[in-house]
Amino acid sequence: MQAKLVIATTLIALAGAGSAFAQEGTQEFTDTQALSATSRAEVKAELLAAQRAGEVFYGEASPGPVAASTVTRTQVQAEAREAQRLGLIPFGEEGARVATPAELESIRVAGQRAVDTPMARNTR
Repeated sequence: MQAKLVIATTLIALAGAGSAFAQEGTQEFTDTQALSATSRAEVKAELLAAQRAGEVFYGEASPGPVAASTVTRTQVQAEAREAQRLGLIPFGEEGARVATPAELESIRVAGQRAVDTPMARNTR
């Protein structure tokens, strides 16, 4: 008796679930003239202008904002060399360790020293 009840309940649930998703996948537009007042040529011209301005993105999402760098390439290279010298850049399967405040200051000073050299000032 219990098995019959479970089977009957399952069948009723499946029949209800099947009808819940059964709907027509078409759209009906009643007034086709109200869809757009812009001509095909105007739309193409707008698209071309947006592409030239870099406002059209391809893919599923638009790219994020591009951050402007506040440091020079020379400074970044000098800071990376100092961090490597201090053993803060992991190699292979080694884990990275956290820099102490003194090491962070040493890295900052190395970058600033690289920017303040006469050769670096000529390349800006």
